Amino acid sequence: MNRMIQIVEDDPNLAMVLSRVLTKEGCEVAVDHTVAGGKARLESGEAPGLILTDIYLPDGKGLEILEHAKAIHPDVPVIVMTANATVESAIEAMKKGAYDYLLKPFGVDELVFTVKRIFQWADLHTENRYLKEGRKSQFFDTGILGNSGQIREIIAVAANVASSRASVLIEGESGTGKELIAQAIHFLGDRAEKMFVPINCSAIPDNLLESELFGHAKGAFTGATESKQGLFQFAQGGTLFLDEIGDLSTALQAKLLRVLQDGRIRRVGDFKEIDTDVRIVAATNKDLSSLIRKGEFREDLYFRLAVIPIRVPPLRERREDIPILTAHFLKMLFAGKSPEIRFEKEAISLLMEYDWPGNVRELKNLLERLAILKQGKVITPKDLPAEFHALEIVVPQSDAGILNYREAKEKVLQEFHRGFVETTLKKHGGNVSKAAESLGLDRGNFQRILRRYGFHASEYRDEG
Repeated sequence: MNRMIQIVEDDPNLAMVLSRVLTKEGCEVAVDHTVAGGKARLESGEAPGLILTDIYLPDGKGLEILEHAKAIHPDVPVIVMTANATVESAIEAMKKGAYDYLLKPFGVDELVFTVKRIFQWADLHTENRYLKEGRKSQFFDTGILGNSGQIREIIAVAANVASSRASVLIEGESGTGKELIAQAIHFLGDRAEKMFVPINCSAIPDNLLESELFGHAKGAFTGATESKQGLFQFAQGGTLFLDEIGDLSTALQAKLLRVLQDGRIRRVGDFKEIDTDVRIVAATNKDLSSLIRKGEFREDLYFRLAVIPIRVPPLRERREDIPILTAHFLKMLFAGKSPEIRFEKEAISLLMEYDWPGNVRELKNLLERLAILKQGKVITPKDLPAEFHALEIVVPQSDAGILNYREAKEKVLQEFHRGFVETTLKKHGGNVSKAAESLGLDRGNFQRILRRYGFHASEYRDEG
């Protein structure tokens, strides 16, 4: 996002203060003191990310800057400032396309809050423009890839539910591409021209997440100097993607359930209810059935979200898609540039045999690393990380001729995981989080490996 701000203000002291404040916030600032200077800058260089203009200037009105900016750069947001605000001037500025209106004297916090809010919404608009222009027309060339039966079925479900109002719950391990499927559902349906708004429910503290989702009224809490529109309102007519829904607190689960039932939201600190028209797509890498049994996730909310359930298989369950994904990511990484990298058949075979605990994301990261470090080379098995060579362990002679290939492979995998994982658990005293971090895995994937091979972390605690 372009963080360059053009300030048009005839008071040099105020212009200097504004410039210092916004520079500290990481913005690049250019200052003009007249209408003529502001217009000349707009015509001479790259469009700013935001314009902050006084409404009364020595050689005219800031509304001239507003009109000129909208004629040359229609997408640039403009904030109008004045010490002589009237209802008429505010209405006139808004009618001409001003994004917001600040009454002098205003506080630094109010200015910073307004600027951050504008850039936040602008980032979402930019992302949605990219998605609309790129993925709507060529989604299956750049989005969901694979010829496996599971992927073909997911694509068919996404296409069938795209134009419905039904909520969708996407379940799958981290790195499997759940957000891509959410994007497909949005851009294949009749909401494609509206906003696709993603939010990670686990990345925002509870006390802030409610405000992010539903918005808040001015004075609702300390620091709420202005009313704020929530993501439900911002996504009006479009799709709200609630990622990591399994991490939502029980209090917010109840409020989300009410929205799904009534189609209305209530901003924090406000008594008025607001009608919404938002399609909900949720995703999680957690076992919601287990959380329901533990009382950590509401069963009624689960059924509201999972009107259309979609399970995304881990990469190890669709190994036939690995060559397709590999070719696609390499094409993206090099984009016709040379020298590219190529894989020996033996190296591709190792990619096919590997379990990919980090799924498609892990594959993409590996290819990006190889593209940087092995540019122009043919990738051989020795170029792959150590974990890919576990399958090269020789099957004990006592088993030769007794086990078929699949049984032998499973035996080798079990022995590798038992030795590798057990050593890591002992090293970290049974601490699952630290053990997972040391292996470069997220906690959920590491726990799945423990369950798959019969490990109990508690058995390794308090050793040594």
